[in-house]
Amino acid sequence: MLSILEEDPVFSFGPFRLYVKQRLLLQGERSVRLGSRAFDVLIALVEGAGTLITKDELMARIWPNAIVEPANLTVHVAALRRALGDGRGGNHFLVNVHGRGYRFVAPVCIAQALTAAALPLNNQHNLPVCLTPLIGRSEVINSLAAQFQFHRLITVVGQAGIGKTSVALAAAEVLISNYPDGVWLIDLSPVSTPSLVLTALASALRLAIRSDNPLPSLIAALRNRQMLLVLDNCEHVIGAAADLVSSLLRETRGISILATSREPLRVEGERLRRLSALETPPLSTQINATEALQFAAVQLFVERAAATMNKFDLTDADAASACRICHELDGIPLAIELAAARIDMFGIAGLGARLDDRLRLLTGGRRTSFPRHQTMNEALDWSYQLLGKEEQTVFRRIAIFAAGFTLEAAGAVAGGSDKAEFDAADQVANLAMKSLIAVDMSYGKVRFRLPETTRAFALSLLAENGERDMICRRHADYYRNLLMTAWTNPGGENSAAAWTPEIDNIRAGLNWSFAPAGDLSIAVNLAAASAPLWLEMSLLTECHGWMGKALDLCQSTDQNARREMVLQTAFGLALMFTRGMSSRAHAALTRATELAESLRDLDYQLRALVGLNIFSLRLEDFQGALMISRRSEAIAEGATDPVAISAAACQLSCSLFFLGQINEALTYAKQAHQHNTKEIRRAHIVRSGIDHSIQAHCVVAQVQWLCGLVDQSTRTTQKILIDASAGWHPVSLCFALTWCGCTISLRLGDLDAAERSIAQLKDHADNHALHNYYACGLGFEGLLSVGRGDLAAGERLLCTCLDGLRSAQYEVLHTAFLSNLAEILAMRGHFDAGLAAIDEALNRTERNSGFWWMPEALRLKGEILLLSDQANVRSAEDYFRRSLDLAHHQGALSWELRGALSLGRLHHSRGRNGDACDLLDSVYSRFTEGFDTADLRSAKLLLADWAIR
Repeated sequence: MLSILEEDPVFSFGPFRLYVKQRLLLQGERSVRLGSRAFDVLIALVEGAGTLITKDELMARIWPNAIVEPANLTVHVAALRRALGDGRGGNHFLVNVHGRGYRFVAPVCIAQALTAAALPLNNQHNLPVCLTPLIGRSEVINSLAAQFQFHRLITVVGQAGIGKTSVALAAAEVLISNYPDGVWLIDLSPVSTPSLVLTALASALRLAIRSDNPLPSLIAALRNRQMLLVLDNCEHVIGAAADLVSSLLRETRGISILATSREPLRVEGERLRRLSALETPPLSTQINATEALQFAAVQLFVERAAATMNKFDLTDADAASACRICHELDGIPLAIELAAARIDMFGIAGLGARLDDRLRLLTGGRRTSFPRHQTMNEALDWSYQLLGKEEQTVFRRIAIFAAGFTLEAAGAVAGGSDKAEFDAADQVANLAMKSLIAVDMSYGKVRFRLPETTRAFALSLLAENGERDMICRRHADYYRNLLMTAWTNPGGENSAAAWTPEIDNIRAGLNWSFAPAGDLSIAVNLAAASAPLWLEMSLLTECHGWMGKALDLCQSTDQNARREMVLQTAFGLALMFTRGMSSRAHAALTRATELAESLRDLDYQLRALVGLNIFSLRLEDFQGALMISRRSEAIAEGATDPVAISAAACQLSCSLFFLGQINEALTYAKQAHQHNTKEIRRAHIVRSGIDHSIQAHCVVAQVQWLCGLVDQSTRTTQKILIDASAGWHPVSLCFALTWCGCTISLRLGDLDAAERSIAQLKDHADNHALHNYYACGLGFEGLLSVGRGDLAAGERLLCTCLDGLRSAQYEVLHTAFLSNLAEILAMRGHFDAGLAAIDEALNRTERNSGFWWMPEALRLKGEILLLSDQANVRSAEDYFRRSLDLAHHQGALSWELRGALSLGRLHHSRGRNGDACDLLDSVYSRFTEGFDTADLRSAKLLLADWAIR
């Protein structure tokens, strides 16, 4: 019985009574659970009822000797509101005064001292008092309690440490007033044999047993009772518990049962409530404390850490680390509590660093906890010891899967030597039923996985039993065979999306097979079989890493020629995309071409030639690229494969575009883009590491702009960016952003659109180690700065860009960016440096036949000549005319307009107003669209101005 030892006031509001000194809150006859800090908030607000209590006042009262984030106060206020039911059923207790604090608005009455007799007395239960708040389970508890209106048996099932007992006890406490004969806890964990289950029930109910068969007596004693029995921890005596429950449900009317177990009782009338982990935040380095504390797992971590370290509060700096800890612990409450209990020793960063040794870390539970809850190891061992021999074997072996598994995979890797020994699939189903394996439907198909802490425990058992190398071999061999079969089965589902769930398993297989204790034969074959996958998923750094290791082992013999061809192709492509146009990448692609020719493999000849074509284009060797494209075209002509035809057409369109043959380039680009099905585009990525449909469509957009079809180019660009973003292939997306999103937007003068594309390009390039594209992003950012009037920033960014392009040996845009830098240097008064830069750009353009850029380079040379102290007008005019003539010859109307603008301004400055108007109008009048873009607006304004003069 509770008693008050000295007089003190009691606050009453709504259905609640608050005993301050006893720190007791009652709702009617029921004690309301509140955390200590939420209780402090309640006392402060009730004592100042009706007045505004500021956030600073509350934090000073609750944390008198610490500086805390306001988010911590928000968490405890939210917990208080949940406990009071604030806002539900017409109840309103707290008001948040935005940005200032809180006000308690419910009427409060103050009673005088109470006697002991005035306090509630209820002995109709034996539930333990919960000394700490139960976090993140309110909805589950209320839902569970409500279900007893309709069902008499509910079993809470879940894995070790998930909080089954805590949730069941909290729900049982809610239900006390519903059962006149009480709510009674029967803890079966100490019960050593099934025969003692009935004894445990009788003992909890204080019933004497005077028979060898106590069940009839128990039934007779309970037949007319209305009570709730909480049968806790049924798993180790599951059969006896199920028999008891079945008898009670059948022979009584007023007995309801709430059971907890790691597997269902499987009796008639049972309703299951599977208890899931606490919600964890998505992994992000950008999350702050307020955002992190919206998730129950982080709330629990912070609450338990604060119980260990009195002054602990989550800061923005530590929020990401706390989220990672909760995520790595799978949101399992016991694991989170055990980790938080070590925070005084290691701090948040130290805890995160020690998660790899989580079984040793997750110790030191409360002394008052059950022995199996003192450490995660003991909790898991309790479950393991209850398994049959075959279940134990499969449990150990499936730990080898790094990222979940299918039933087929479990059968191949974790089963016996043959099905006659035992079927692993059956054991997996049993383990899932016993809550040791999670069922994962996140990829649209049934998969299974071990929570990471459980997996660490199972891996330790696998090593102890001397099975690890054997199972690692099976695992690597399984994925090698699976991949090799997939790529030779055209009708199979072998897209990146289908393989995404297995990527960590493939990594694990490669890691083991390349290790000293591994199998180098499996290693080389698994690497070759996985090559298309790395390319499709744009995991290019890993791709050239694994392919390089395999090539170091691969012997150049006829027997291994095909395998080497596959490895060299993937290695060369991946190295080129990530490390630039190195001699090693070129050698790999050349070797792959030679091997493909010797094997008469047209598919791989084309794959390797496409790689060499991209290599040549990126080095500005446009004539060499055209020669390679013609070889590809000849191979594709003899094939009926649309993948080969479109790949060859795409490479021709790119080569011809850079050579300034834009009309022929457009023809091939449209031919390539005709083959735009999802399957063909995916095949391009698998074979070449890039979506050729995106490449070809970019050529279309570029040619449309050059030909003066400016609005069409804008629409094409928008389609390309939507298409590339939806495909989410980083290399292809970066290509689209470079050649359309950034380039076209800047040419149109749409600086806001350019800014968005530049940010996206830099982000994707940085995330996927595509250094050449990141350098391009810096260059475009420099041009954006110039467009907004910041020449100094433009110069700095373009210089950094050119350094990055040289480092990556990515030359295809080097000349264009160098030309832009030349103009900026001259505009800033560095005429000699600007002139030297534009001369170098022109030399590169002529040397490499880069006629796509030649009209603009010639025009910029003329503009720079006019910026000198002694402007060379005659030479400038000559360069402008050469630019105009070449642009006209190519059919590049937009370059022609820029040339006309430059020469027209020169004519006007020299008093030749008529010549200026005639020249500019002759070009401007040929446009039929795009009149809102920068160049055309400038032309219109100048024509109007010159006409007046």
